[in-house]
Amino acid sequence: MHDVKALIALNKTLEVAAARFTSAVVCPLVQGLALLPITEALTQELAGAHPELAHASPPLVESMAPGVAALAAQLSEGGPVAFISTEIFGGTGGQDALVWEGAEIVFALSDNEDKMLAWPNTPISQALRAIGVQADDGKDEFDTVGLGTHRSTNGWAKAHAPTKSPNPATTRRL
Repeated sequence: MHDVKALIALNKTLEVAAARFTSAVVCPLVQGLALLPITEALTQELAGAHPELAHASPPLVESMAPGVAALAAQLSEGGPVAFISTEIFGGTGGQDALVWEGAEIVFALSDNEDKMLAWPNTPISQALRAIGVQADDGKDEFDTVGLGTHRSTNGWAKAHAPTKSPNPATTRRL
C-alpha cells in the first residue's frame, strides 16, 4: 500500500506554510526540497482557521482536499510547488500530480489502474522533474527524493513531527 498526499517544494517555501499552520509538518527531502503532508489535521485547519483558502479554489483532482490548491498557488509565488497523490493498493491504483509556479498551474497529469504510466514517466516523477529534481542514476525522481520512505501521509507526518520536551515540573529526579 502507498497512500500519500502532500505538497513538495523548496524547504524554505514550505517553512513559510508551517509557520501559518499549527498542524503543518515539514519533512526534509534531498536537493533542497521538503514535503508537507496533507494530513486530516491540516485539512481541518485549512477549512476552519483559513476558510479563505478552503473556499478560494475547489479541489482540482478527486484526491485533493479543499484549500490545498489555493495554498499551493500562494506558496508558488516563491517558487514551484507540486501537489502529489499516490494511491496504490496491491499493485494497482493511480497518481495525481500538479505543479504551480507564479500562482499558475504549469503541469497536471493523472493516471489510474486502467491506464498507469510506465516507469520512469509516472505523473509524480514528471511533476518532480518540473520542479527541478535531478534523478540519480538508475532511479526515477520519485525514488531519488525518497517518496517510498513512508507509505502513508500520516507516516510522513509522524516521522517528522517535532518532539515535545518533557515538562521539567513533572520530571522526577532519581
